[in-house]
Amino acid sequence: MKKIITLILISIVAFSINKTTIKAQAVESMSLSELDPYMSSYLQPFAKAMAVSMSGGWSHTAKVHSTLGFDITFSTAVAMVPEGDFNFNPQSLNMPNYEFSKSTTPTISADNAVLPADLTRSFNTAGAPDLSMPSFNGQGISFGGMFALQGAIGLPKGTELIVRFVPDISNITNNMIPGDDIGLEETGMWGIGVKHDIKQWIPVVQKVPFLQISGLFTYSKFHTGFVGESFKITPEDFGAASTLPATTWDNQHFSIKMSSLTGSLLVGANIPIFQPYIGIGFNSVSFDGGLRGKYPLVDLVVDINNPAAFDYEVNESETDPINIEAKETSFNFQAGARLKLGFFVLHYTYTIQNYSMHSGGIAFTFR
Repeated sequence: MKKIITLILISIVAFSINKTTIKAQAVESMSLSELDPYMSSYLQPFAKAMAVSMSGGWSHTAKVHSTLGFDITFSTAVAMVPEGDFNFNPQSLNMPNYEFSKSTTPTISADNAVLPADLTRSFNTAGAPDLSMPSFNGQGISFGGMFALQGAIGLPKGTELIVRFVPDISNITNNMIPGDDIGLEETGMWGIGVKHDIKQWIPVVQKVPFLQISGLFTYSKFHTGFVGESFKITPEDFGAASTLPATTWDNQHFSIKMSSLTGSLLVGANIPIFQPYIGIGFNSVSFDGGLRGKYPLVDLVVDINNPAAFDYEVNESETDPINIEAKETSFNFQAGARLKLGFFVLHYTYTIQNYSMHSGGIAFTFR
């Protein structure tokens, strides 16, 4: 993330012109928000993979707990970015002042060796040269992951209530990271799910002892953020004079919020030790993140006595300039199994969907 923030700065200030003191008049402004469409497209695969991974690990069997039966489960899930999302067409973006050198450029999920398109920012002011800036190489981040601790308890009428959470790990993480270059903000996740025994309502089928059929619906939310000197962007980074107080930039941070809604029909075999199951369902996830707080709005200024002399000034700020939104809704097929050794369980599930997912973990289960 630090590299991405640094590249944003390079993109905006990739050239400097006549850094002498001049009597200036603002003629155009350059905003970080201009890069929003590009940054969103570049980061979307990772954002979707992170959000999709929230939907994994909710269940490791089609069986529903008996009344007051329960389990405690630790699960992890990893969603894989499909190859089709390793690149995109930057020329289709709504960036009127920018021109890309080719119609394909990598996302963050592509290999680092994939060369990005060249990017040029033009100005309407006569005499102001075009700004050539780098776009981003791939970073090879082709997956997103999540972990969770959850508990489930059986209720009457063949119903099971599931609750999951991720505790706030920011203090522990920040104590492990020396200095103030980067810090984790309050982090947490909560989720709730309901599983219901459908088999009990189907004549004849309800009498098959080993067969289990259930429906599962879940909802979860996650939030985190990053703060620190590595994420701070001030007028000095642009080599620009500023009339605003230094405290204007104190609340800058990178925020992430995600949510997930899932539904599944599960069919499994309740047999000793090895218990397989399959399922069909859907998940609908969303990611909302970006630069939050106030950031410099950079004016391109011209010497009123020498129209060929340009410089930069910051006299205004802009709020939340980069907003990255991603949504992913897809139907899926799940196949998994658990190895049940008394009350101790090992489980694994593979989910086939646009962002295919591996999930697994351990559980302690009773009744």
